[in-house]
Amino acid sequence: MMTECNEAKVYDIIAKKASSNVFVQGLTGWMGFPFTLFADAAVFFTHYGPMLNEIRAVYGRAPLSAECLGAIIKGCKDEVISDIVIDKVIGNIPVIGLPANMIAAKAMTWRLGILFGMLAARGEEINQENVNHAIVLIRNIFPQRDSLFFKKPSVTTVEKLIRCVEGETFDVFDAKVNRILDAVNE
Repeated sequence: MMTECNEAKVYDIIAKKASSNVFVQGLTGWMGFPFTLFADAAVFFTHYGPMLNEIRAVYGRAPLSAECLGAIIKGCKDEVISDIVIDKVIGNIPVIGLPANMIAAKAMTWRLGILFGMLAARGEEINQENVNHAIVLIRNIFPQRDSLFFKKPSVTTVEKLIRCVEGETFDVFDAKVNRILDAVNE
């Protein structure tokens, strides 16, 4: 009997959270403002926080508090949220906001899930520089070039990204992430 690798488990967790988040955000996009604001605030407690801790559990890591999640999100907001701001503005318009909210939810869930996977695979503690460098890499590998389209990452790519930093020190994590980023930007 073959056991599923940690990276594949992480991928499955992200995929399930992304599907659920797409549904919730799409529904609020149909209804428009103020429902979109409630959903945007709630998603940290209903999706991102649980996803972070489910992924950490795959690697035997202790759960993190909402405060720690806030610090992670704050550390990567410029890279992730800047891509999604326009979608959220459009997302507040009833009916028209449906596709924009769904795509923004999908992109955000996948990007954060991959980040959480990389951080959990690296180790128990979270380093702010690792967060910043990893999210730049993730955004470059999985860009949102269109407000109505975000391509779901492949299992292979996600597994490779997570596996390459597993068990590394903060410095080696950064060195590997920066090396991959340099290759992507060539």
